[in-house]
Amino acid sequence: MSNNFRNRNMSEDERRAYRRRKKLIRRIQVYSEMALIAIAIIVTGCLIISHIKGKDDGTLKVAAEEKVVAEAETSEEKATGLKVSAKASEEPKEEETKEIEEEEAPKAGNYSAKESEETVQIGGDVVSESAVLINNKTKTIVATRNATEKIVPASMTKVMTVLVAANHISPEKLDEKIVMSHEAIDYSYAGGGSTSGFVEDEEVTVRDLFYGTILPSGGDAAAQLAIYVAGDIDSFVKMMNEECKALGISETTHFTNPVGFHSKEHYSTPYDIAIIMMAALDNEVCKEVVTTKVYNSTATNVNPEGITISNWFLRRIEDKEFGGEIEGAKTGYVDESGSCAVSSMISESGTEYICCTAHSSSSWRCIYDHVDIYKTYAK
Repeated sequence: MSNNFRNRNMSEDERRAYRRRKKLIRRIQVYSEMALIAIAIIVTGCLIISHIKGKDDGTLKVAAEEKVVAEAETSEEKATGLKVSAKASEEPKEEETKEIEEEEAPKAGNYSAKESEETVQIGGDVVSESAVLINNKTKTIVATRNATEKIVPASMTKVMTVLVAANHISPEKLDEKIVMSHEAIDYSYAGGGSTSGFVEDEEVTVRDLFYGTILPSGGDAAAQLAIYVAGDIDSFVKMMNEECKALGISETTHFTNPVGFHSKEHYSTPYDIAIIMMAALDNEVCKEVVTTKVYNSTATNVNPEGITISNWFLRRIEDKEFGGEIEGAKTGYVDESGSCAVSSMISESGTEYICCTAHSSSSWRCIYDHVDIYKTYAK
């Protein structure tokens, strides 16, 4: 029943009482709303006052703590004679942290050599179009000829291959046996690479792969070493280029394979190859490999007596006279590079030199270029 219908059937007294009751209810609602608003205002005010008071107390507390720290530092300075920073216990700021990280991080390009007033241009009977001779003791360029010009590194690439492998293999893994895979042998064969003398399914040691990569310039050994270290060749190539960054030569050297196959994106310079050799000579495993003339591999399931491999460059230069002794070497050749090589020599004075040449007319002429450079410019 609606209110209008009910009002029409009420007496006058009932109608007055109804109106009074409605007014009372309305007053109660208004007062209730006002009371709620007042409570809300009071609560809000209390919260604001509490926050302000807490902030003031905190400020006073921090000030008191700073005073205690300052007094403690003053006491420590008096006791030790050392000045203590007021911010010593605080976390370093972002800028400070960045500076610390930059100071602690190893800097790229630790291996380098600079020209000096005594640096000369290579002349004489040297046929190689590009060459460099570095004094590894003073880190100076002794003699140069187009040393920073782009070259095709060919199998000199393999010095980087063994360097990267040695950096990622612990010494106890060198005698671990692995099986020569079809993938590694086929990779080398398809690219026209030299062979180490190992065959598919032959069980060789990791150490054998190092020597097989450098001495006979085995593309199969280099590929198998890359697969062993990185899981696949592409991943290993990334590691090679990361090493270029670490050596500070990534702007002028880039590799696409661990063997030395020619590619437009596979390039270096004589200077950069000499720097790679410099780093290799500082690595115990690499130095042992690149300075070995003859190596007899471990007994295998295919060759019970092992196989004998040798460093062609070292054997052919050993009877030459040039005022010192050849220490280590790696040759290279593809049509685009001509005969090239990187070597190290200990002079009669005991100084170590590194020489790299490229674009020589023949493998024998390449050797004689190294002999002429050492004889003429090394002391």
